[in-house]
Amino acid sequence: MTSTVNRIFLLLGIAAALVLPTHAAAESLLICQLTGKGSAAGLAKKYGVTLKDTTDGAPFALFSTPTRAMADSVHALMALDKVNFVWAEDDGSVGCPEAQSKSTPSKGGGLPAVGDRKALQAINKNLLGQINWSPALANLDGRSVRVAVLDNGLSPKQPALWAKVDASLNAIEPGKPAYDQPMGVDSNKNGKKDEALGHGTMVAGIIDQIAPKTRFVIARIADSDGNASAWTLIKGLAFAVTQKAEVANVSLGSLAQVVALTDAMDWCEQNRLLVVAAIGNDGLRAACFPARISKVVCVSGVDQDNHKASFSNWEGTADAAAPATGFASQFWDGSIAVWNGTSFAVPVVTASIADCLRRIPANTPSTMRKALTSSGTKIDGLNPKYKGELGMLVNYTKLDQALRKP
Repeated sequence: MTSTVNRIFLLLGIAAALVLPTHAAAESLLICQLTGKGSAAGLAKKYGVTLKDTTDGAPFALFSTPTRAMADSVHALMALDKVNFVWAEDDGSVGCPEAQSKSTPSKGGGLPAVGDRKALQAINKNLLGQINWSPALANLDGRSVRVAVLDNGLSPKQPALWAKVDASLNAIEPGKPAYDQPMGVDSNKNGKKDEALGHGTMVAGIIDQIAPKTRFVIARIADSDGNASAWTLIKGLAFAVTQKAEVANVSLGSLAQVVALTDAMDWCEQNRLLVVAAIGNDGLRAACFPARISKVVCVSGVDQDNHKASFSNWEGTADAAAPATGFASQFWDGSIAVWNGTSFAVPVVTASIADCLRRIPANTPSTMRKALTSSGTKIDGLNPKYKGELGMLVNYTKLDQALRKP
């Protein structure tokens, strides 16, 4: 059991850092998966801890203790209580350092001030061609598939995207809309406010371009400065499952091991939710959590020539690669912008999988992962220094064929 209190994540759009909300200095947090034999409130009373939060319709709870020593003691007791707990882990550790090469969203330079889906698809024509995207397939009728976007919300100034939202959750400001909008927050205390502004909206916009007939489940699990925690991510995953999403887009990560997320991914797998996550923007031979977890699709980033993007991490755990530079998408203020990072490679893979799922019956995460890796385009020849460590370039049309095979 680690001794630190908060796990820090990074929104992997290079400049947007995800860190945790600040808790009381002495407070220690424990995330637990319950068996259902006892109530969260009853277990809090039994173990002398405070119940901070729960997940509606899912077996997770967040408890707090006033001291680190008490948390260690309670954790040990909970680990022995197999009647009431599947697992108990710290909501704590440090996260990814910010990428060495930083960028911010860009506008102008030939980009229109605003644009609808067709305009964006025209702007991104070459990038869509890079993944062998088929507009004919994307516009075929099929069954309804929900995609969960676990990020910092969706801008209220993008009504066309909100029209596709079937359910939303705000895990940062409970009870308020899951909006991606300015909040004047500098929660990582670096003197810059709202660094993640527009991140979730751009991710959703990329998914909409590739999978226009899918539906959204939006979970605001990070604040406008990019702050999130293992707990808010798990709460978002639980919401995705209860709202019957089949694929979840997670454009955040931590280089530090997050044990609670490994445990939570087992639960997602059992509940038929495929999680797709970013490898990271540190330019290192390492994959961030949760992308490093075997049950998660780990996505690296390439440029427009299918060479590794300069900022992208690489590692043998990578399952898929996708364009991470130059994608234009909707921005928080109602305009169009471009933002580089593996955060924006993830929705390319997420959308490709989700759209192909519309044309087949619901499938298992393991089947989807196998189809993705078997249908991809090899890029090792273009990246000899990273052979076997970038994954296969996602190939939308061949993925569709692979998933439709009996």
